[in-house]
Amino acid sequence: MIAFGFIIFWLGMTVWLVGNLMFLAIVFRTSLVWFFGCLFVPFLALIYFLLHPKQTWRPMLIATVGCLAAGVGYWLGGFNFLQ
Repeated sequence: MIAFGFIIFWLGMTVWLVGNLMFLAIVFRTSLVWFFGCLFVPFLALIYFLLHPKQTWRPMLIATVGCLAAGVGYWLGGFNFLQ
């Protein structure tokens, strides 16, 4: 079960990364200021998502599903990174 959790965790992290890169590609097309803001300022990506939901709903959904899958893999694998 630990190996299965490990695989699900890393697949989820990969899907999360792909979703975030897709989101940043959309933000980059808008402006460089938004791009660096979303890259370095916490919660600015959420504000951009709320301002442009038609363009960014798909990458946000992909990133959210990846994050949830990573959480399930973390739980199934019984990981404890805080030791």
